[in-house]
Amino acid sequence: MSEKAMKLFKNYWLVILIFSLVTLLVILRTFSQNNFRYDAVKWAAPSVLGSNILTENQAVLMEGKKLIIVLGSEVTVSKQLQSNVLRMEAESILDKDNLEILRGNKGPVILYSDQISVSAKIWMVLSEMGLKNIYIILQEQNHLIQ
Repeated sequence: MSEKAMKLFKNYWLVILIFSLVTLLVILRTFSQNNFRYDAVKWAAPSVLGSNILTENQAVLMEGKKLIIVLGSEVTVSKQLQSNVLRMEAESILDKDNLEILRGNKGPVILYSDQISVSAKIWMVLSEMGLKNIYIILQEQNHLIQ
C-alpha cells in the first residue's frame, strides 16, 4: 500500500470498520432466509383475539380522529359513521398517496367493507407494514350467533 493510503486508513479505520459491518449485515439480511424473520404471531395476535374487530356502535364511541376507509364503491355506510369517510378500492390501499393518508391520521383507522375477508386481508397487510391503531368493522348482519 502507498503511504497516502496507509495514512488514510489510520485516520479513518473506525469509519471503515463500521461501514464494513453494516454492509455485511445488509448482505446477510438480503440473502439469508433464516435471519431477521418477522414475528407472524405478533402481527396476527389481535386478529386471533378479536381485539381488532368492532361493531358499528363501538366504532362510533371510539375517541380520537377516526378515519373510516370504505373498501369498494358499492358499499353503503350507516348514517352514524358518515363523518371522515374515505372511499377507495382494496387494490389501491397500498398506493403512495393512500398510505400517506393512513399514516398521517392521528386516530384510529377503521376498515369497512361488505366482505369481512377483504377488510381482514387489508388489516393484515397494513399491520405488517407497521401501521397501528387499525380496526375492522363487523357489520351487525355478519355476527355469528353462538
